[in-house]
Amino acid sequence: MWPTCFYELKPFNRSLKDELPQFLVDTFYRNEIKDLKEMLVPIRVVTLLGKCSMDKYIDCPNFPEWHLQNSGASMGSLIDYQYLAEIGRYYWFEFDLMGSTQNPMPFRIVFDEGDADCKDGIWRACWDRNTGEIVANLKSVGDCVTEIEMVSKKPIQAYKPHNAWILVFAEKEEEDSLPDNLLPVDMLYAANLELEKYIGLAIRWCWFLDLSK
Repeated sequence: MWPTCFYELKPFNRSLKDELPQFLVDTFYRNEIKDLKEMLVPIRVVTLLGKCSMDKYIDCPNFPEWHLQNSGASMGSLIDYQYLAEIGRYYWFEFDLMGSTQNPMPFRIVFDEGDADCKDGIWRACWDRNTGEIVANLKSVGDCVTEIEMVSKKPIQAYKPHNAWILVFAEKEEEDSLPDNLLPVDMLYAANLELEKYIGLAIRWCWFLDLSK
């Protein structure tokens, strides 16, 4: 069910810890939420599976057409694997998301950090890690912009929203600004669902763990 590269992943730069990442705590503080008990983040990063270069997984969902064209993969010609290897990495991780009343939802995500020279957003997909069903698409839709879209009805119907304040980051001054060690993309949420926003937050958390020291 999973590609060959899944079994040959390189480790992340950091290991998991129980506490919230500092960038999350700092953002709560900036928004006058200073009691740890009030810092609602119903995400538990379970496993940092690893990472690989883009050339190891060409047939991934939501691969940007412009990179397929530039590599020759969409034209039936010889594929430029060196080009693909240089434009980004895939990050694989697993996390649980808790709704307000039900058991954890088990997800697996793969995302690509994108090519800064092309001003990519991130892309890839989120699965139910027990069934292998894609539950959300991650698409690069503009200059450093990513869209997250739930495509499976099952988790949407099962999820019970917290209806609480959610950490949503943006580069715009009126929003929470992005620290240097936070994934530098804006995120759009196709249906403005809590599920979509928490998937986005889990991605930022994962990327932070690899880039921060």
